[in-house]
Amino acid sequence: MDATASALAASRDAWARAVALKNDVAHSKLADRLSRIADQTSDQTKAAASTAVAAGKARLARAAEIGRETVLPELERTSAILKERTRPERLKQDYSNYLRRLHEKVLDKPIEPLFFAPTAATVALEGLTIRSARRAYGHDYRPTPCSLFEWSLAGIDYDLSRLTFVDYGAGKGRVLLLASGHPFAAVGGIEFAEELHDNAVMNIQQYPRSRMKCRNVECVLEDAAEVGPPDGEAVHYFFNPFGREVFAEVLHNIVVSYRKRPRRLFLILIDPVATDLVDESGVFARTELPLPERLKTKLLSPYEIAIYRSLA
Repeated sequence: MDATASALAASRDAWARAVALKNDVAHSKLADRLSRIADQTSDQTKAAASTAVAAGKARLARAAEIGRETVLPELERTSAILKERTRPERLKQDYSNYLRRLHEKVLDKPIEPLFFAPTAATVALEGLTIRSARRAYGHDYRPTPCSLFEWSLAGIDYDLSRLTFVDYGAGKGRVLLLASGHPFAAVGGIEFAEELHDNAVMNIQQYPRSRMKCRNVECVLEDAAEVGPPDGEAVHYFFNPFGREVFAEVLHNIVVSYRKRPRRLFLILIDPVATDLVDESGVFARTELPLPERLKTKLLSPYEIAIYRSLA
């Protein structure tokens, strides 16, 4: 009995050792397998990481290349544009362009419908009928801003009823009819382009008489350098209608007439080209606008205004 029990116990122990050994072997195989999987995973991770790093470097290199090819040139172009647009001369030009649009679209709008032939748009001399030998010196038609005309007229500190108003380069007659709203003795214009002169005549004929304090208004088709100034006291108005050469001739005619008969004369020069000629004439002295108009022109005039009065 005891022998049988001992045999059974020995058999159980042997079985237990066999099971333990089997388990150890299985655990060892599992550990080896896990170790191989871990090594394989590590290799794959390293390979993936290496691939990702290489791809990242390639993308960075491509981004740098794109930056050099597109971004940097665009930044340089934008910088050049900003530099150009912030130059004092460019800022001044842009502001002048804005003021011209302000006058055309806003300030002149109530008056423009009064003209039978529209006066607001610029007109190039090219293609117009001009028989003058001085055609090459003429400047394109530009309308005087209506408010600017009134501001400049404030510089005439004299009885307007004693003055004849003369517009050199009268264009479509806008200034002539603005001047007719004041009590001048007469208003006259000189224009050498036939089409512009015809528009001026038409506008004079159709302009509302109720707005005219001076109805003695005329526009002649002539070369300004070949027309002498009026004999009496006058306002001579120039909105930069021609080059320095022709202005010198017209000014000479005025000065010669003045020296023959000294009298009160005024010059209104808008966007002037040759104020030095006036200064050197020995006949005219520059005057200032009244303070309110001076402030308005400083802030809102797209053009320089120069007012001169004869010494007599």
